[in-house]
Amino acid sequence: MAEIPKDVKRRLFQGGAKQQIWLMASFVFTCWACLIVGIVGDAMDKTLGLETTTWLIISIGFLLAGVWHWFKAYHAAKEE
Repeated sequence: MAEIPKDVKRRLFQGGAKQQIWLMASFVFTCWACLIVGIVGDAMDKTLGLETTTWLIISIGFLLAGVWHWFKAYHAAKEE
């Protein structure tokens, strides 16, 4: 069986720096949206779908995913 070229592996399984930056931006935007929903829900003293602490935990998860994709974009740009 033929070996897959290195460039094709990178494009199929990792994505380029531009794709990783878009993913990072979408995760960080979603992070801010969840954080704002949590803060507004706490200020109104109401449950907006989920508890306030849950919105904060989800926001932290999206932030960590955004940072992960930023690192992947940095290393992908370094390879190109």
